[in-house]
Amino acid sequence: MPNPPYIACRVSDTLPDEIAVLNDHLQRGSKASQAKLAGRLITDASCDIIDAFFGNIIKQMLDDTGEAGFREAHDVIEDIKGKTRHYLGWVTGFFSNERLAPVVAHYQTLIIRMDTEDGPRAHLCFGISEGLARDSAASLASLRDPATTDLRPGVEVLIRVIDEALQPLLHIPKQRMKFNFVVDKTLNGVIAVTMALAYRSFRKLGTQLPPEHFSRVADHLEQFFHAK
Repeated sequence: MPNPPYIACRVSDTLPDEIAVLNDHLQRGSKASQAKLAGRLITDASCDIIDAFFGNIIKQMLDDTGEAGFREAHDVIEDIKGKTRHYLGWVTGFFSNERLAPVVAHYQTLIIRMDTEDGPRAHLCFGISEGLARDSAASLASLRDPATTDLRPGVEVLIRVIDEALQPLLHIPKQRMKFNFVVDKTLNGVIAVTMALAYRSFRKLGTQLPPEHFSRVADHLEQFFHAK
């Protein structure tokens, strides 16, 4: 478990054992290709995080309100998941076990079981900076303040959280895969365009979300932050 402050997000409870077995095969020098399995596990974990952090709450609020802003945000999140599945499957599909080994080992360090009200459950955890943790706590408190009518500062803090999360979840694994220039440039372009689209949608939603929903958003996001 990382030292506080950190973010912990639920993933499939089968993932720790599956990643451990995969990592063991890779570290032992298995000759059988593990690329397909590695791609599936990493992709599933990534989509689990997207749904847990954003997708589920956006879908619930869309179902409850039918508001266009939630529909657009939901469509953007589904598009991000689609691109994640496509490109992660693409880049891992043709890699040797030797190149996948450090990436899988990295992901294994992020996946732990944490005690919850329902017993031990699998989480993906990564540290965040002290400054971001303080700003996140202040933003969550502001969202619960009945006097708050502007969500935009909170959206900017959320975007900073995403930017920090991309480092352990995407950029470090990408570096360890040691792509050639063409593949690396392609992926960087996809990442830049995808995140720009997501951030634009979140900022737009920040101008449309009625204040009566602010505390619900705060309650949802707070569960992921661990400051102690």
